[in-house]
Amino acid sequence: MTVSALTIAVDDGSTNVKVSWIENNQLKTIVSPNSFRKDWKSAALRRDKQVYNYTIGTTKYTYDATSDKALETTHVDYQYDDLNLLAVHHALLQTGLTPCPVTLVVTLPITEFYDPEDCQRNEANIEKKRQNLMRAIELNKGELFQIVDVNVMPESVPAVLSTLMNSNCNEFTRSLVIDCGGTTLDMGVVVGEFDDVSAVYGNKEIGVSMVTDLARKVLAAADSDASYLVANELIKRRHDMEFVKEVVNDESQIDAILTKIENKIAELGSAVAIEAKKFAKNPNRVYLVGGGASLIYPAIAEAYPTLGERVVLINESQSALARELCMYHADDIDVDVNPETLIEVADD
Repeated sequence: MTVSALTIAVDDGSTNVKVSWIENNQLKTIVSPNSFRKDWKSAALRRDKQVYNYTIGTTKYTYDATSDKALETTHVDYQYDDLNLLAVHHALLQTGLTPCPVTLVVTLPITEFYDPEDCQRNEANIEKKRQNLMRAIELNKGELFQIVDVNVMPESVPAVLSTLMNSNCNEFTRSLVIDCGGTTLDMGVVVGEFDDVSAVYGNKEIGVSMVTDLARKVLAAADSDASYLVANELIKRRHDMEFVKEVVNDESQIDAILTKIENKIAELGSAVAIEAKKFAKNPNRVYLVGGGASLIYPAIAEAYPTLGERVVLINESQSALARELCMYHADDIDVDVNPETLIEVADD
């Protein structure tokens, strides 16, 4: 018997999972943070709050937004382990869709998707990723989506597909795409309106986790142990002093904490700029995507000063890849993408 499955695009990054799907001929997207720890959480006192307790094999996990015991996802092995399986299923549940059979289009960092020796598809890694997401998982007192098939795509370059198609560039234009994620830095050079991808490059030592790890350390030193999710939220909302004071217990250290975070952001931007200039010295355009795009934008603009406005921070850069993959794989070419529904999942 053939099962009709909904196609959902999932950019399952180490820090956040971005999910895009077509509903009522409209593109919708959610951003679901990763924050899981072992063992189960007790039932919520408030009836409007759902507890997500999962079991994989004999191991119990729970979604816990604020626990300082949250398991680390900022490593490449995350792409093939329990936490990746948890993160994808948890994100699917945040869509508001009724659990059903689904075909997933997921992603792998360029360093994992391509073989570094010949730049060809690393079929072993691709199949390893597929099989990881096909494994059994259970939700206590709840129903999960049934993953019936998994297609794997590379990160980075597909995120600018529609942007380039509408950019009026010529067949000789060379566009550098920089994807700064939580764990990896992925780059690619696209020719024309996606006529060709002439080169790809990845570095799994550079990512926003450089800043996240520093943020957790300085928070801990200020008697404010925090999860990776909270640390990332502090980075994002570092200019919101009301939020900062809620997160930092020892307020006498706030100025020092924010200074250290800003310095680390500058260090991240400099590291990405150096790698970008080595990879593509003089592209015609530069496009920034990924969760760290806004953090590195000033450094990249400075690294390519003659390009001016041709250094572009893609709108809603964090979820750009999921949106593009969804539209690329959509059967209906008349999808309405403006306005798009973009939801950041609340921290339960």
